[in-house]
Amino acid sequence: MTSKTATQLNETGEIQPETLRVLLVDDNAPVLRFLASAVASNDCAATTASTAEQALELLGNAPFDLVVSDIKMPGLSGLDLLRAIKGTQPATPVVLITGVPSVNSAVFGLRHGAYDYLPKPFSVTEVRELIHRLRRDRAEGNGNVTYPAGLNEELQRRQGGVEVLSSIGELALQGLEPARFVEKVLEKTLANLRCDAAIMVLSDQEGKFNASRMGQPAMVGELLTLLHAHFADVVKAGGRETYALTNKEHGFEALAALIPGVGDAVGILCMGRDARTGAFLPDEKGLLLGYAQTTAVALQKIVLREQIEKNLVDTISSFVIALESKDPYLKGHSARVSLYTGEIAKVMGMPTQDVVLYTRAGLLHDLGKLVMLDNILRKPRQLTEEEFEIVRSHPVVGDKILKPLRFLSCEAKAVRHHHERYDGKGYPDGIQGEAIPLIARVVTVADAFDAMTSDRPYRAKRPIAAAIDEISRGARTQFDPVIAEAFVTIPPARLKQISRQFDLRPAEAPGPAARLLADAE
Repeated sequence: MTSKTATQLNETGEIQPETLRVLLVDDNAPVLRFLASAVASNDCAATTASTAEQALELLGNAPFDLVVSDIKMPGLSGLDLLRAIKGTQPATPVVLITGVPSVNSAVFGLRHGAYDYLPKPFSVTEVRELIHRLRRDRAEGNGNVTYPAGLNEELQRRQGGVEVLSSIGELALQGLEPARFVEKVLEKTLANLRCDAAIMVLSDQEGKFNASRMGQPAMVGELLTLLHAHFADVVKAGGRETYALTNKEHGFEALAALIPGVGDAVGILCMGRDARTGAFLPDEKGLLLGYAQTTAVALQKIVLREQIEKNLVDTISSFVIALESKDPYLKGHSARVSLYTGEIAKVMGMPTQDVVLYTRAGLLHDLGKLVMLDNILRKPRQLTEEEFEIVRSHPVVGDKILKPLRFLSCEAKAVRHHHERYDGKGYPDGIQGEAIPLIARVVTVADAFDAMTSDRPYRAKRPIAAAIDEISRGARTQFDPVIAEAFVTIPPARLKQISRQFDLRPAEAPGPAARLLADAE
C-alpha cells in the first residue's frame, strides 16, 4: 500500500518532491538516529522501530511509502519482516541494511521482493540517492508494485492455512482412528508452515502421554527434549499465545501451542524448522494457534464419536451373545471366533488398530442370525426349501443391518462373505480367491476352526491338532493358503485356551436349521 499523494514530473521533466512516509527499523540506536536524520533531510517523514515486531505493529496502523530495515536483529530478522510485509502489503518497497557477512542474505532478500539493500557503512549521499530513485520509480510507475515469486508463496501459504483449518474439522467427520487423525494434522501443518519437524503430545484421562512425531529425526529428537524442558511454560500460556522453544543459537526455530479442552487431558502441538527458512511470523503463529484450537474441537468430536460407536457395537454384540446363549451348541461361538480372528491378525503382523477391527468383525460375523425365528432354528422336522434359503441368507441380512453404520463398513464385509470359499464354491456371492475381502478370509478360518473344535449333537468336537491339520488341508479350496499358513503358526496352547471359553453342555438337541449353520461353519 502506498501514500495517496502521487509523485509527479513537472513540465521540464524534473521530479516534483513529495513527502514520503518512511519506516526505519534497526536495533542499533546510533544507526537508527543517523538514518532518521538522513531521511528527514530528504523531505521524508521518518518513523523508527527497534525491532521487527514493533515495526509490524506500526505497519498495521498506517501505510508507509518505504521500509528500511536491518537484517540481523533479535527476534524476527529483517528477512522475516520482508516476508511479512510482502504477505500483507506487497506494493510497499523494502530496503535491507546489511554488513559484508550478510550480503548473501541481502541477495536472498532481493530475490524475494526487496527493493534494494544498503551495505554498511553507508553515507547520507547513498540514502539521498535511494530516496531519489524511489521517487523517480514512483513517478514513472516502476515502484515496487510487482508480485515476486516469494509473494506467491506467501499468498499460497495463507490460502493453504485457511484450507488446513477447514480440513482439520472435516477429518473429525471421516471416521478416522485418533492416531490416523493426528498423523493427518501433522502432515498438513508441516506442509503449510514449511516446517521440518512436528510433534503432537496428547495425554489420556489417566495422565499418560503419547507423542506422535513426523519429519527430520534429529530435529524431532531435539524438539522432544526442548518440549520436556518447557512443558509447564507451554501449558501456562493457556492456548492464548504460542511459546518459542528456541533462540537463534539452536540453528532452528521451534514453536509450541497448547491444544485446549481435550477433556481433562493436555495436548501440545509443536513445530520446528531450519533457521535458514526464517523465523515464525505473527500470522504463522496465529495459524499454529488456530490449528491447535481446531484440533482440540476435532478431537472432542472423535472422542464423542468413539464413545457412541463403542456403545452401539457393545449393544449389537450383546444381542448376538444373547441369541447364541439360547442354544447350548452355539454358546460362546462368536466370542471365540473373535479371539481366533485377533490371533490370526497378530501373527500376520497387522497393526494394533487392524487387530482390533478384525477382532470386532469376528464377534459380529453371525449378526444376521438375529432376524431368524427361533421356530426355524429349533424346528425338529426337515426344513422347507423356503426355510432353507432363510437360514442361508444370514450373511446378507447381517450385511444389511450394518450398511447404515459406515464406521463398520470393513466389519460388514466379513459379515457378508465369511461363508465364501477360496475356490468360489461358497455363498452368498460365490466369489473366489482375493476377490473375497481379506477380513472375511480371516474370519472364515477362525469360524471353521471353532466349529470343528466345538461339540455338536451329531458329533464330538475334534482335537486341536486334528482341527489344525484340517485347516492346512483346506488351503486353496476352502481357505486362503496364506491365512491358513498363518493360522497354523499360532501356539496350540493359545488355541486350546480360547477353545475352553464358555462351558458347553447341551440341554437339548438342536433343530435342522441349527445343524445347517453348524455344518456350514
